[in-house]
Amino acid sequence: MGLFKKIYNWACLKVHAPFATLWLGLLFLFELVLFVPLDALLMLFCLQKRERSFHFATIAAIASTLSGIGGYLLGMLLWDTIGPYIVGPVISQEFFDRMSLHYTEYESLAVFFGALLPIPFKVVALSAGFCQVPFLPFIACVLGARLLRFFFVAGAIYRFGEPINAFIERHFSRILVAVGAKIALTFAFFWALGQ
Repeated sequence: MGLFKKIYNWACLKVHAPFATLWLGLLFLFELVLFVPLDALLMLFCLQKRERSFHFATIAAIASTLSGIGGYLLGMLLWDTIGPYIVGPVISQEFFDRMSLHYTEYESLAVFFGALLPIPFKVVALSAGFCQVPFLPFIACVLGARLLRFFFVAGAIYRFGEPINAFIERHFSRILVAVGAKIALTFAFFWALGQ
């Protein structure tokens, strides 16, 4: 049995467990360190219990926001320690200065769209901390964007559940691979931009 099928089966079991909400919350709370595409798992939870779709979306958004706060604080507090290993070896000083300027100019918008769009949320949270985006607007923008994004997923599944369920069951591994490839391409893009 392949890795993706194991993930699919594990998620199907957890969604019917007594503490399904807790499992989903923990997955999104550890979003900062996990490299599993969590949107696909949220879809799976919503598909298995469509009547709880919006409940699952709310839990995912709150836990993801808490994960983002952790990433923000990590970026802010450890920048002096890890910054020299990133600026220079990984990204150029010029790229970092440009990124800092964008955060300075567009603070809330940059965070909101970063948390809304399908780019690695780890990058958004850590870089917002690196650039010391104001903390309370950061939380508000992340929570708003994650609620919007996850409620869109929950709403689509609540409304069109059966056709989506059939598609996901047939193509779950491809969806995970596609999301993983998107993450890899995003990291490659930022790395190339920094060179």
